[in-house]
Amino acid sequence: MHKNKNLWLKAVAVLALSFSAFPLYAVTQARSAALGELVSGAQFKNLVELPAPAEIAVPEASFEAVLPETRAVAPAPGRDFTPKIEDASRIKSIMKLVADIYSGKPLPYPQDGSIFKNKEGKLPVQPAGFYKEYTLLTGSAPHTVVIGGTTYQVAPDLSARGSERIIIGGGEKIYYTPDHYAHFIQLTVVY
Repeated sequence: MHKNKNLWLKAVAVLALSFSAFPLYAVTQARSAALGELVSGAQFKNLVELPAPAEIAVPEASFEAVLPETRAVAPAPGRDFTPKIEDASRIKSIMKLVADIYSGKPLPYPQDGSIFKNKEGKLPVQPAGFYKEYTLLTGSAPHTVVIGGTTYQVAPDLSARGSERIIIGGGEKIYYTPDHYAHFIQLTVVY
């Protein structure tokens, strides 16, 4: 039994090497050496008799940690938003921020791109890490904004980051808050 366990561990090590970040040459050499040991003589017969242990199964969720780099972190920028924002400078600021996030440009504040926890519970419930927060700098834009016919009061600036934020959910949904999380307006990019 001890011999079977060692063979199984060697086989698992060969598979692990296949998925590591080693250069291809090193992986090929290690795999060849390990497989050579596995298929020689009686060891091969022992390996065939081994049952596949259940703990080797990889749950689908574990791939999620690898995949975020392949997904966009923001929708592609467009020409406008719906509902209609009746402030050209704010549209320009939001679109520039979305474009910078989409293209991976550096953003001015370390908090940009951090996880938004939705502590207020005003956005739809999603798994932890679904929402990302970004600072929206609007300069000398008015302190009221009309979106879809509703007027929102922009909260006073409490710091250099101001009070306006863009929250991006799952790399697809855009939420704008003019008043530091008191209200959220979902925006859709118009292409």
